[in-house]
This record gives sequence, structure tokens and C-alpha cells, in this order.
Amino acid sequence: MHRFRIEALADPQSLPRVAGFFAQRAIVPTSLSASLDRGWMRIEVAVANLAAQQAAILAAKLGETVAIAAVELEDSGGAMPAIPVGAPASARSPAPVSP
Repeated sequence: MHRFRIEALADPQSLPRVAGFFAQRAIVPTSLSASLDRGWMRIEVAVANLAAQQAAILAAKLGETVAIAAVELEDSGGAMPAIPVGAPASARSPAPVSP
């Protein structure tokens, strides 16, 4: 089981973009959850039956997605440590909202 921990801008399109990313690849997540925290949306997606290399490629591609600040990949089987992808959200500030 692989877990993708994603930090994205608190934008209405962030969650559908992440869900759509997996749907376009015919991957059905085991679970998907999201919460808001100080201007960021924290999304966790669990996916079973992915090869480690495929999961790493998906994490890297997610990290290139608009509005996503960081992706952390974890293999719950303990085969690989958490791999951060992209800049950590703690090092970035949410984009200012113009009136």
C-alpha cells in the first residue's frame, strides 16, 4: 500500500485535480481524505497494488501539478522511506488572494 500525502493550495479545484489525476490513470484509491490547515489543503490518498517505481513516478508527476506545493510518498509495507517531492509547504506561503 502506498500513501501519497499532498499539500495543495486551499483552492476549490485542488481536490478534484488530485482525484482526477488518479482517475485518468485508471487507478482507484483505497481511501482519499482532505482537510484544511492555515491556507493549505492536506490530501492523503492510499493506493494498493502499485509497484514502487510506478508510485515514485506518480508522486513526481503530482508534484508538478498546478496548486500542489509538496508530495510525500510512503510505502506502508516499510520497503521505502517517505520521499518528499517538491518544496515543503512550510517553506512557502499561500498565494495572496486579490480582492
